[in-house]
Amino acid sequence: MFDSAGVHVVATAFTSSSRRHPDAPRPTRRQIPAVARRASQHGLVLAAVSVTVLLCATALAALAALAGSSVQAGAVRRLAGDLGAQVNVNAAYRAGGMAVADRDVRAAAERVFAGVPQRTYVGLLGTSPVSVTGIDGVVGPPRGPGGSGLHPVAVQDAREFGELVAGRWPAGTGDAPAGAFTSLPDVPVATGSTAPVDTAVPDALAKRLGIRPGSSLRVRDAFNRPMTLRVTGVFRATGAVGFWPAMAGDLTEGETADQDLLVVSAAALNGSAVLNGHLTAHWSVQPDLSRLDADSLAGLRDRLRAFSGSQSGVSVFGGRQPSLDDLTVASGLPGAIDDLTVPTVAARSSLCLPSVLLAALALATLVLAARQLTERRREELALQQARGAGTLRLLRGATAEWALTGVPAAALAPFLAGLLHPGTRGTDAWAAVGLTLLVHAAAVLLPVLPSARSRPARGARAAAAQRLGADLALLAVATLGYLELRRHHSLIADVGTGSASADPVLVLVPTLVAGAAALLLLRLLPLTSLLLDAFGRRSRGLVLALAGWQLSRRAARNAGPVVLMCLAVSVSAFATTALACLGGLASEEAAFTVGADVRIDPSADDGYPSAVLASAYRALPGVTGVTPVTRSTVNLPGGATEDLVGTIGGPAPRTPSPVVPGIRLPGRPAALLLDERLRGDGSRVAPSLELTVQDASGLVSVVSARLPTADGARRTVVVPLGVALSGGHPRAYPLTVTAVSVLPQPNVPPARLDLDVMRVGARGSAGSSDTADTWVSQLPGGQAWFDGTDHAADSTEGACKGKLTDTYNPGMPGVCAITPGGPAVLRTTVSTGIRPSQATSDAFGGLSAGDYATQPGSQVRLVAGPAGGPAPLPVRADASTLRAARLHLGSTTTLDLGGGRITAKIVGRVDSPPGLGRGQGHLIADQRQLATALTLSGADRQDPAFWWLNSTDSARTAAAAEAQPALGSVTTTARTAASLRADPFRAGLRRVLELVRYLAPGFAVIAFTVHAVVSTRQRRKEFALLRAIGVRATSLSALLGAEQVGLALFAVVPGALMGMALASAVLPLVTVDDTGEAPYPPLPQVVPWGTVALTAVATALAISVVVLGLARLLARVDLVRVLRAGEDR
Repeated sequence: MFDSAGVHVVATAFTSSSRRHPDAPRPTRRQIPAVARRASQHGLVLAAVSVTVLLCATALAALAALAGSSVQAGAVRRLAGDLGAQVNVNAAYRAGGMAVADRDVRAAAERVFAGVPQRTYVGLLGTSPVSVTGIDGVVGPPRGPGGSGLHPVAVQDAREFGELVAGRWPAGTGDAPAGAFTSLPDVPVATGSTAPVDTAVPDALAKRLGIRPGSSLRVRDAFNRPMTLRVTGVFRATGAVGFWPAMAGDLTEGETADQDLLVVSAAALNGSAVLNGHLTAHWSVQPDLSRLDADSLAGLRDRLRAFSGSQSGVSVFGGRQPSLDDLTVASGLPGAIDDLTVPTVAARSSLCLPSVLLAALALATLVLAARQLTERRREELALQQARGAGTLRLLRGATAEWALTGVPAAALAPFLAGLLHPGTRGTDAWAAVGLTLLVHAAAVLLPVLPSARSRPARGARAAAAQRLGADLALLAVATLGYLELRRHHSLIADVGTGSASADPVLVLVPTLVAGAAALLLLRLLPLTSLLLDAFGRRSRGLVLALAGWQLSRRAARNAGPVVLMCLAVSVSAFATTALACLGGLASEEAAFTVGADVRIDPSADDGYPSAVLASAYRALPGVTGVTPVTRSTVNLPGGATEDLVGTIGGPAPRTPSPVVPGIRLPGRPAALLLDERLRGDGSRVAPSLELTVQDASGLVSVVSARLPTADGARRTVVVPLGVALSGGHPRAYPLTVTAVSVLPQPNVPPARLDLDVMRVGARGSAGSSDTADTWVSQLPGGQAWFDGTDHAADSTEGACKGKLTDTYNPGMPGVCAITPGGPAVLRTTVSTGIRPSQATSDAFGGLSAGDYATQPGSQVRLVAGPAGGPAPLPVRADASTLRAARLHLGSTTTLDLGGGRITAKIVGRVDSPPGLGRGQGHLIADQRQLATALTLSGADRQDPAFWWLNSTDSARTAAAAEAQPALGSVTTTARTAASLRADPFRAGLRRVLELVRYLAPGFAVIAFTVHAVVSTRQRRKEFALLRAIGVRATSLSALLGAEQVGLALFAVVPGALMGMALASAVLPLVTVDDTGEAPYPPLPQVVPWGTVALTAVATALAISVVVLGLARLLARVDLVRVLRAGEDR
């Protein structure tokens, strides 16, 4: 039999019995299989190896399954969030052709998708809109926006794409079959029933109109034909995000056409005289994304691209006469699939990095465990070979041992991997298990081969030279790999070429660097023994001195476990640091994308006017600040085109309270008063006035007033400041009148008008019962009125002086005089056109008296501004703008807005301002100063592109804003960060990193356990001798503990530091966004010292507990059996 040291022990005699007679029968003995005998002798070691195989296979299977499912889920989510990820077939509706068209469209979809799961839905859309003229018996349009531009629609199986919030679906809508659309009677357009029709409305429309199930809507079409709609249900869109926009006929990102739908039955839509004004047929082919295989996307993309660009008469109707006219096929799915290429490759490369680290660690652990088992059996193999055992027999025994330790563990691994990552176990998981078994087999079987057993021993010099060469090679590989990463700044090759892929060499670089650093750390191992020697010399005991001596003597045998432990802790620290950095990146990306706590994009069609949005937003709970942001494209000298942004605070120049030229209205007026006097030189037809009003946020609006007769009498004109469709929200006060436009009545003979605005007043107070009038009688000091009319000089020359110019036409007014000072706010003389004369008639080739009449839409404009002329607009520019326009701080340039020019001065530099994107350069101005500059230049006013809201509770603010759809679409920094973290690509990477973080220390523990068991078994004679000379078992336990804990601490502490350093150096070079480029803002350098230290301490404690437990167990030595083993051989 074999003892635990692998020494053959033979019992040669029985002293208490006589020699057996030769003819006596031999007693039968049960033959125990060799594998079973070895298993009983090496049970603890084999169990540790089996656990190692189980852990390796489980980790690799979980990683493979997780990586594959993350990429699949990410691709599905990106497609599900794309409005165009469907096939849309549209045609002019004709009842008689619907059946054939429906059959052919569905057959074409089956051919194109070729087995890819999909379903086709049909619908009808009334493209002629209807408007609400009354709600629940109250006559008149709604108070707020959203009552116009509504479209009736009928769709197949509406309940699959809408969840009822209240009420029920109208009959024939929720579960409408395709047959309901293919068997409709032929009803002529604009004929049919006018009876009430049941409808379901989107939740957003119901909130805007304040309706619910049971409400009635009185609507009319473009020809003022009325009918009644009964609201039976309110629904919220679910399922494919592009279904309702496709049925609404508008797939433009950010549009809200799908919120203006009135869902009715197909029969009601076809048979209603008001609703069937102009019907179109729509088919939406929706792929079943949950069952879509990422590997089949390329073929589907090619087929869809050919289908959407084909002749519908051939691809749909097979060359037959089309049953419907104007049938078109369109799909955004090919583009959506193309857009997935780089994000998918980026996700796979990000997943590969930690996966390769853990895979290398797992396989290294497996090889080390198998090698230690082989070392444990080296003497036994030599003895068996000496007794005549051939290679085949040795291989057979090693194979049985491999099967015993590897196969059961590998079979169990995929099921344990399911606990780490629930879901189906695909081929990748089984392939990972197979790889584990293969590596284990190679590690167990190769040392048995003769070539592996007969290697000659190296000399000391050769070994030292080889170690030096290996160190230099490792250092060179690590350095070259790091430099290559710095050069590429990505793990992706060929970005932008259509064949982007993860570079396998670059993926391996961090693993090589980590392995090289861990191996080079071995050269410091003798320092540990020196420290223990120093402690040992100070102590009176034998333990520390002997432990130090053993570490220095057995450095080569400890190399593998030390490297593995260091690598394991390093990989765990790397994953922990990566998690912290990526979490910070999501937060910073969200803050950069949104720009504030809450961002609201106002609706262009169904939202409140910009003039009242500031007060509406301030009324939301938790809001502490409201900032409008305007955007316009400007051209700079030299051809550069940049983005001119107007905002207040943040990246804008610091101007606490800029002066707004004009007449500032006191208080919070509900109406503006004009104390005016108008005289005409013969005609008493009075013009209209348009007053440009700028509010406290720098937003500009226009209010109009019709002046009384031009008879020279002094009158007071009241101009309401209320805003239509404001929902009761007031303006942002204070208000300033910055310009006055005079609009002569059209088709009136020319006349000269003297307009005196004696005073401008404010009446009442918004939200108050105070109706006292407050007056302003003059412009502020240092300000004056200027002629801001287009081609002002030519208009004055022509209309006032009768001198013709190239740009003047008869019937155009001009400003003849502006009288400064005096007892009036504004005194001006305006000519509504050139007087008839023979010279004028001859110049224009003969004119009749009617040709001199005032032209419709003509006007003159008077603008308040600084008396010395406007100063340059202060702006801050980013680096892109400065570089493109060749500007620098202090430069003055001209901004061409198309309708006007502004002189601007660069007063500061800003780095990629948050919330504005990085598509082009930016010039940022204070919105109040920008609005003044636009008014002075005559350029068109800009409504806010979006609003920034500061909030103490962004979730509460967003919920309140979303309850009022007229306020616009809401985005918050917190939601955006959560969405980024929840993205399957990022969530998959985070789960992989968490898996690596928690599994890597497990490899350190299991590897060190195997090492401790094997090394202790090999030193049983040494322990027996120590016991024989009087060393107690507790001292032996302390010796083992000191040795192994010293090794563990030597590996754990540098490993943790090395992992954090590796992450800090590598992560900024390999982290990319969905475009394959480095993210912006850059990856934050977050070093989680506490978490890494906690993990390292936990790993060290786990190793210490295992080591101390094994030390107590393995320090028990049978002195007689061990010391006499083999003495009779």
